Formats: sequence, structure tokens, C-alpha cells
Amino acid sequence: MNIKKVFRITGRILLIILLFFVLLLLTTAIVYHIKLNKVEKQVKEAGYYNPVSVGDHDLNIYTCGNENGRHTIIALAGWGDGEMFLGWRQMTEEIEQDNRLIFIDRAGYGLSDDTKQEMTPETVIEEYRTALQNAGIEAPYLLMGHSLGGMYATYWESRYPDEIEGIVYVDGSICFEIPEEEQGDGGIAAVLMPVIEKLGFAPFVIRSEYGRFIEKLPADKQDQMIYMMSKTIGSSAMKDETKKNDWYFDLVWEDMTPTNIPKLYISSSMAYHTKEDFINDCIPAEALMNVWVLPTKEKMSDDEIYEEALRLMEQRRTEWSAPYYEKLGNCKVVELPGDHIIFLDKPDECSRIIKEFIDG
Repeated sequence: MNIKKVFRITGRILLIILLFFVLLLLTTAIVYHIKLNKVEKQVKEAGYYNPVSVGDHDLNIYTCGNENGRHTIIALAGWGDGEMFLGWRQMTEEIEQDNRLIFIDRAGYGLSDDTKQEMTPETVIEEYRTALQNAGIEAPYLLMGHSLGGMYATYWESRYPDEIEGIVYVDGSICFEIPEEEQGDGGIAAVLMPVIEKLGFAPFVIRSEYGRFIEKLPADKQDQMIYMMSKTIGSSAMKDETKKNDWYFDLVWEDMTPTNIPKLYISSSMAYHTKEDFINDCIPAEALMNVWVLPTKEKMSDDEIYEEALRLMEQRRTEWSAPYYEKLGNCKVVELPGDHIIFLDKPDECSRIIKEFIDG
């Protein structure tokens, strides 16, 4: 066969494959955005959408619970948690009976508008405060922050302690000193997340990562949760948070001043002390490799993996967590071993612990 003819045939095959791949990406993106628009409409019609202006964009506020309750609890989302008004409710159902609960999406999250501004702790807190004031929701507040939301709660208390009557950290982010030369830029995640979302692959990623927890929600809420999270990870605001997380943690640590304001810290992802703790929670050794144990060329036994994960947890508790709790001041720590998204992993236990703290 003529070599030129072979190249022509090969070129056509490759072109067909490329066109098929482009068509697949285009179809996936179109289907995703159609579904996202449908889900957004459902969520808004269900009453979750209440936009409040904070200047050149709106933040969404959803209020539930007892309007005349004992406390006004402000829920602050963790990293990428654009569906907290859906996912948190298993944990907060009992709490809502005696308290007013306010879910406020920061810019780029859930049903709030996106923004290209820097998401510094100061910017985020001032927008939270402005939205609450414009919505007529007055202090004092009891802040309840998960993961990154815990960092914002700490900064809020440091800047405006008179507005805060208590804080609940639901496995909140630990703030500590990070030298400038050690501060990361979010890595490839900060670059890929918006691309994955725009191309329509975010729901597949979220189902793969959180599927076993999402399935605990009512069937009609599962798609809503997945697509609100998908929309969030594609936002400019969250991209900025991801790129500058280390810098923000260091800034908040430097700004902290101990106070006597009551605080509860529910420690979950670093609350394991023995191999049996992992086994009782059905966590296999291989699941710890990518999270806690750095990949090595040498094959490690399950016992060695558990041992190394426990060693690293103890090191972080000593070097990071303990100084943070001390600098917070008046902080009660309760260990509840489980996944970082403990409000989905063990919602009943979380609810009981939080309710005892609030009632006390």
C-alpha cells in the first residue's frame, strides 16, 4: 500500500476521533448546563432563593427554624459547599426547633452571585455583615462554620467580638502560621475546577467523591445538592479561595486574639487514635494512602499504613490543632471520628453535641 495513502487514511481516522471527542465534550456541556438551569429553577421555586444586595452583587440568604428562637445561628459554608441549605438540614433539624437558623451563601457559592474580586477574609466577612444588616437580621449571632467556614468565623470574632455570642466549629479549618515560602497556590485543582465544571463533568466528580453521603438525603434533594456543588466549584470566587487558602490561614492566625466567647470545636477528620478507630468506621488502609500517607516506592502493609496515618494525625494535633484551640480561648473540643463532612457522615451525633452546647 502506498505510504501516502496510509497517512491519508490514518489522518482521516484521527480527525474523526477528534471530531467525535469534541462532539462528546460539547454534548456533555450542553446537557449539564440545561440540567443545572432546571435544578436552579427548582431550588428557587422551593423558596431557598432570597437575594440581598451587598453592592455590585447579591448574596443569597435562606432563613428557617424558630423565628423567635433563643439564638440566631449563622451557618458558614465549607470549601465548595454550595448546597448547605440542603445538606446541613439533617444535622440542624433538631436545632431549628428552638433557634433561628440563617444559611448565607458567600459570593460564588450556591445561589449567590459570582464575583471576580479577591475573597480575602475581610471581604467575605464584610459582605456577610452587610447582607445580614440589609436583610434586617440583627446581632448577636452564634456562628456555625464547617471547614473553611470555621476560618471565616474566627476572623469575624477577632474583628467584631461584640457581634458574636458563640461559635460552633464543625471540623473547621485549623489556622496556623505558614511561612510565605511554604504557601501554595492551590495547585492544579485551582486551574482544573472551573474547566471541569464548564465542560459538565463536575457532577461525575462529586458523585464519585461524596456519593455515599449524598445518598442519605431524600431522593428529590440529591440532584439539587450535586448541581449546587458543581456550580460552586466552577465559580471565580472559589477559584480565588483555592489559590490563596494558605495565605488566608496565615493572615487569620496572625489576626487572632483569645476571647472568652464560648466556642465548641467538633473534631472529626483528625480524631482517630487507634487502628480500631479506623476499622470501626469502615475505613480501609488503602483509603488513607492519598489523604494521609505519602505514596512510597516501597510496599506498605495495612498495619504500617494505619500506623503512619495515626502518627501524622498526632503530629498535626500537636503542632496545629492544640495551639489553635489555645489561641481561640474558651474552646471546648469534642472528638467525633468521621469524615470531614461530618454533618453528612454523622448528622445525629453532630446535632446532639451542638444542641448540648447551645442549651448549656
